[in-house]
Amino acid sequence: MTHAAVELYRTDTLTKFGSVGLTDLLTPVFEALLGRPLDGAEFHLTLLPIQDRTTLRGNPTLVNLRGSHGYLQVRIRHGATVVYQHPHSVREIVGYPLQQLLGKSFPEEHEMGFGIIADGLAGLSLSRPTPANEGSIEIQARRRQPVFHLEEIAEPPPSATAASLGAPEDDASGRVGVILTREVRDQLLYDMELSREVEEGGFLVGRPYRDSEHPDRHIVLITAVLTAERTGASLLHFTFTGDSFVRVSETVAARRQSEKLVGWFHTHLFPATVEMGLSTIDLELHASTFRRHWQIAGLINLHGDKRVLRFYADQQGVIGSAPYQVQAA
Repeated sequence: MTHAAVELYRTDTLTKFGSVGLTDLLTPVFEALLGRPLDGAEFHLTLLPIQDRTTLRGNPTLVNLRGSHGYLQVRIRHGATVVYQHPHSVREIVGYPLQQLLGKSFPEEHEMGFGIIADGLAGLSLSRPTPANEGSIEIQARRRQPVFHLEEIAEPPPSATAASLGAPEDDASGRVGVILTREVRDQLLYDMELSREVEEGGFLVGRPYRDSEHPDRHIVLITAVLTAERTGASLLHFTFTGDSFVRVSETVAARRQSEKLVGWFHTHLFPATVEMGLSTIDLELHASTFRRHWQIAGLINLHGDKRVLRFYADQQGVIGSAPYQVQAA
């Protein structure tokens, strides 16, 4: 994508209001994420035909008028080195900083829209959102559902302490704690072959426990890492399919070690920073697929020969960092 800009519109009339350079918006966002200046860096952007018409609430409210293409694959190159590549929603990396800029520069404007414009995008039409009428509601027709919905009730996990599971010290921070066997630690950080070209991932298998010393807390012991089969791969993100879960269920059953699917892991192909953990796409996948609050998401940042391993879990309603320990010898 070359000569890209973000055009601004008043949403009631679709009157063009002005424009902002796209890289002018993106540069400070990624400088903060990467913790480094990006002077002289090249942004390679691919607008993806994945719909996202979410309205950003605030002042002004802001909507992507080209919401049929709601995601950007971002690749940042400094000289001959790729320092970052990952997909993001346009809402996340363009909409939010644009909203902050407009709120400061045009406080009298309360409803606005924007659309990315670049070479090759002339065929993308603008789509004005339906005006909201006071006192109205929207009801979306869906197929009939049964009156009653039956769902399996999971057995409560057994109780244990971190010490009884081999943790070298009792770290009770966070609602969910993670303990790795040494084999799992070595596999994730050293032994597993991982691509430097595309994101990869798989499943985490082990046993969840209720912390007997802290009743509101869970401890997850990871005993195996299983590469996912039949996964989806695209510019957008790494995904699981129904077959992925069938295969992992068969593998877990064949191991006969009373293990459960305790989470998943995947890679990011750029250095780890405090600010950049799971992306919005990762969070959506985790929330929609791994619904037990003790299920965890593992993240491996790859940069050259270095790997940084982190875990995340539901920490009182928010997906946050989950501390991990390695079993003592």
